[in-house]
Amino acid sequence: MPLRRLLDLSATVSDLLRRSLSTAAAPSHPPWAIVDYTSMVDRSSSAPGACFHPVAPPGISHVTAPAHLVNPRARPAPDTNVVQVLFGNVGAASGDGHLLLSYHDLRAEGPCTTWDLSAPPEIQRFVCNPLTGQMLRLPDIGGSRRTLVFHHMGLLTQADGWLGRGPPDRFAVAELAFHVAGAGLERFLSEKGEWETVMGVPCGPPPPRGMEVNQETVAFGGRLWWVDLTSGAVSVDPFADRPEIRFVELPSGSVLPARARSTEEDGDLRKVEDRWLFLREVAKHRRIGVSKGRLRYAEVSPHDPFLLSSFALDGDEGSGWTLEHQVELRQVLADGGYPWQDNSAQAAPQIVVLDPLNANAVYLKVGEHVVVVDMHNSKVTGASPLQDEYSLVPCVLPPWLASSTIPTAGRKDDMESTDDPVN
Repeated sequence: MPLRRLLDLSATVSDLLRRSLSTAAAPSHPPWAIVDYTSMVDRSSSAPGACFHPVAPPGISHVTAPAHLVNPRARPAPDTNVVQVLFGNVGAASGDGHLLLSYHDLRAEGPCTTWDLSAPPEIQRFVCNPLTGQMLRLPDIGGSRRTLVFHHMGLLTQADGWLGRGPPDRFAVAELAFHVAGAGLERFLSEKGEWETVMGVPCGPPPPRGMEVNQETVAFGGRLWWVDLTSGAVSVDPFADRPEIRFVELPSGSVLPARARSTEEDGDLRKVEDRWLFLREVAKHRRIGVSKGRLRYAEVSPHDPFLLSSFALDGDEGSGWTLEHQVELRQVLADGGYPWQDNSAQAAPQIVVLDPLNANAVYLKVGEHVVVVDMHNSKVTGASPLQDEYSLVPCVLPPWLASSTIPTAGRKDDMESTDDPVN
């Protein structure tokens, strides 16, 4: 019997055994959640950890951290025009429900129409178990909270038991950066308990052009994937002694033409902003994510009849993509109670997240709602109100997550953890 088939069979047996053991005590939380990218800081809370009350999709779940754990700078004096702003974000989710949180402490001097930073911003990073509220503070990169150059870090966990499907024994946080001299990896390994820089990471075959990441980093297949939704994704095993970059191009017909980098040509900052807006607009209609154990890519055309296409990566290393679904959304949404009005100003449907447990389901932003579309049956199966702008991260919530702790085998004195459950 081939090794891969044997592993698949073993995983199936493991799943069946675990289901039988947990039947009498089903978890009180949904199997996965859609998490708001924004994480608020609560100055009034004295909770020992993060606050997270998951709601079943398509509802949106939120993570809030008490200010005493974020440990911000002292409040500005009341007789000054200096304002302090505390905010956080959910940078990434691991494949087993852990979150990578970043919190920013900004000070700006008014008036509010012309704010100038009165001091360099500070940032702190945490690995969080959302169901227990445990937050593990990571050491400051380079010994300083003012290291802000890393914006697309990913979180990858590994487990030795239960065929790799139980509580993790280690984790890695990493950021991939491309320099003139080549690629480098900034990484934190829980077993070592410190940040390190790995330079000269080999890449073969290399991306055809420079990568511009415009969605959260994805954990899949024992690797972290950095996604450029105009061209493809690069992946790295952050645990490897000698990490190597792999590149997977988007499906044929989805690669967009390269755009010149304005700052390298004429230094026009307006063109830089135009480029950022372009990448943001692309990200509204495309997404790469993990569903049913495979890496998948979905896109919706921004023009009527809004063709939604879904592809699955062939194998973990990406020999190509297979088209699985293609649906014209205009009629599907109309039948589900969300008709498109001709010549209206309403925005075209946008992709919110892919369902990590159901390869047929995609979650869309339609007007002021998150709408669930079953691509296999071409029908709307659910909806929920959506407030304001959005950036959302899917997060699986396995049954064991509520009773597990974050691994800290290489924990240093400057790493702090809140170990007591708060929910």
